[in-house]
Amino acid sequence: MGRASAKPPGLRVWIVDTPGGLCRDLEAALKGVGHQVRCVGDKVASLPPVRETECDVLLLGIELPGDEGLERLRRFESGRLARQVPVIVVANRPELEYELPDAFDFLRVPPDVPRLLADLRLIAESRRNGAVPAELAPRDLSLFQNFLVQHSGLHFDQRNLRILQRGLARRMRALGLSDYRNYHAYLEAHGESRRELKKLLGLLTVGETYFFRYLAHFEALRQQVLPDLLQRNRARRSLRLWSAGCSTGEEAYSLAILLRTHFPGLRDWEVRILATDINHQALNKARAGIYGARSLRVTDPDLVRTWFHPRGKEFELDAEIRDLVEFRYLNLQTSDYAEGLEGASGFDVIFCRNVLIYFRPSTSQKVVADLARVLRPGGSLFLGHAESLVNLSDAFARVICQRSFYYQMPLPSSAPHGEVTREAAPLPPVRALPAAAWPVALPAPRPPALRAPAPDPEEVYRQGLSAFESEDFTAAAACFAEVLLHNENHAGALVGRAFIHANQGAHEQARACCAKALRADDLCAEAYFLQGLLLEVEEHWSEAREEYRKALLIDLDFVMPHFHLGGIHARLGLYDDARRELRNSLRLLERRPAESLVPYSGGLTREVFLEVCRERLNQLPPARGE
Repeated sequence: MGRASAKPPGLRVWIVDTPGGLCRDLEAALKGVGHQVRCVGDKVASLPPVRETECDVLLLGIELPGDEGLERLRRFESGRLARQVPVIVVANRPELEYELPDAFDFLRVPPDVPRLLADLRLIAESRRNGAVPAELAPRDLSLFQNFLVQHSGLHFDQRNLRILQRGLARRMRALGLSDYRNYHAYLEAHGESRRELKKLLGLLTVGETYFFRYLAHFEALRQQVLPDLLQRNRARRSLRLWSAGCSTGEEAYSLAILLRTHFPGLRDWEVRILATDINHQALNKARAGIYGARSLRVTDPDLVRTWFHPRGKEFELDAEIRDLVEFRYLNLQTSDYAEGLEGASGFDVIFCRNVLIYFRPSTSQKVVADLARVLRPGGSLFLGHAESLVNLSDAFARVICQRSFYYQMPLPSSAPHGEVTREAAPLPPVRALPAAAWPVALPAPRPPALRAPAPDPEEVYRQGLSAFESEDFTAAAACFAEVLLHNENHAGALVGRAFIHANQGAHEQARACCAKALRADDLCAEAYFLQGLLLEVEEHWSEAREEYRKALLIDLDFVMPHFHLGGIHARLGLYDDARRELRNSLRLLERRPAESLVPYSGGLTREVFLEVCRERLNQLPPARGE
């Protein structure tokens, strides 16, 4: 009994002092409860090597602005200070808390002494006890999967397991823990009180983004959505946009730049752009508004010259743009939007792109229902290119706009469910259909007497392929129909039509076109590839692999079957096979011309697809011996 209640022995605590007197403030309190305290001068240069044989805990004071504070940040972020002992940071800038995921804890100035003493008790009780295991056992994985789904909505499986494992290992090293069960217990106990959950989420959700990502969405916004909204909102003269899952801010600032550049009449309107994320580190970077050249890689140079100011190798966003955007923390899955967002019932446009991919279907359904609740009638919802509302919601209509589509909340009317009645606007009315059925009307053959002299069918076919790769599906469909009018067994045009059916979710029509194409040409690699895609979507992994292999037997240099085989192998845990196929994809992509579109990739350029493949490779577990 006495053994269980014994007080842990005192720790050897080093305090890296600050001009404000951190050592003076804490030395007596720490010695009073039995800790040994060593005060180190307020210059990092005077800090001796931190070794576990001499020090148990390092209290690192950081005061900003100032060169000394910046140097301490650099030293800490390099990993040199936290490699052997836990580090507790005490700083005068609260926003640093989520910038330093390798800290055991973060205390604001003036330091909370009871919390510091509690930190030291935790460290004394656990001590550092070995390395974090390289693999996350299935029983431990299920613990974290359930916890994260319950508390954040994020879902981790074989697709993104590596991201989860890296994030867990980093926080466990910071806390001096080597057992996943112990960290799970710590997360349950201190997820809120010590903001441990938010610190972990910051390591799990950072995503690469850039300005004007998916240009087709911004074109739809500029050409169709915003002109319509300006017409509809002219009486109240207000406009509200929300970037949900904004990451480091490029998306939200792109919206602001678009408004300022193309809609000068909005200057005397009440315009608000809200940007939210669960990653505090990303939000802090967004508020700073400073970006590298990579973030601007698809931005019009005229916009860069107008709205960005060079700062060495980086660019600072103009204050006029930054002032349009408000950044706030929000967890889409667990937050009550009505409470978490002031006046959250009247958004005109919501961008929620590449967010639902982190969620299970049930969570996605809830998130989409909440988004629908805060979107105005007639408001628009933009999702990522790999996301759909099929089987998630029938509250929206799908609207086609040139090379892209988005979802719209119907206006009150007597129109049948799923149709959108639009008010008079300076643009032609759009075609809008339910999310579960999005047919691009495939042109019917024209009577021979009405046809103009036809150009070369092969030239028309090439035009159709070009339109398809640019995601102008309406133009592509018209070209393929024209070719089939002259040759109903043209395998290429049949496959083109099949891909359009597949993009609309009309899988049986797509299969019928593929079958007809293969009857016409049983060496049509694209038809086998599409059959594999349809099987993969339906989670028939073995059958999909066979179709992809058939495509590669015909055309070994076809990038997309290699890439999708890599994804299936990774999902099935065949990591060596996944690495081989992804490296094949990289090898083939590197041969392609710079800035060229990759066929059947959904409009991705060679450069973007190279990044996608490299990221997929990085997410796989290391090979044996690496």
